[in-house]
Amino acid sequence: MPPSFSGKSTLVSGNVTIAGHRTSLRLEPEMWDALKDVCTRERLSIHVVCTMIDARRQEGTSLTAAVRSFMVTYYRGAATIEGHRRAGHGKGEPFGWGFDGDDPEPEEKTLREVPELETEEV
Repeated sequence: MPPSFSGKSTLVSGNVTIAGHRTSLRLEPEMWDALKDVCTRERLSIHVVCTMIDARRQEGTSLTAAVRSFMVTYYRGAATIEGHRRAGHGKGEPFGWGFDGDDPEPEEKTLREVPELETEEV
């Protein structure tokens, strides 16, 4: 699904129970789907996963930001070269939609070194 560029919020509110306390999260539909997929794969309820995320989040970090960070970390950990190949990645179409060029099937490629991203704590 292409992202919305209309300027309107595409966030969806949902309720989770963390350590017995109900709270809400506002996430993109794709993030909700991914979180539910993780819960299914790990055989844990969304409430248990969110409680685990909450217990590990850094002070000053919102629960929503912690959930997003967890999702990226979880899927990065699951990403392998073989998994990327099977998913059809590495063809210059990271979103799976858009350009439909005549690029022939690339030969076996290796991942290039990506420079370390410089970040600073705020």
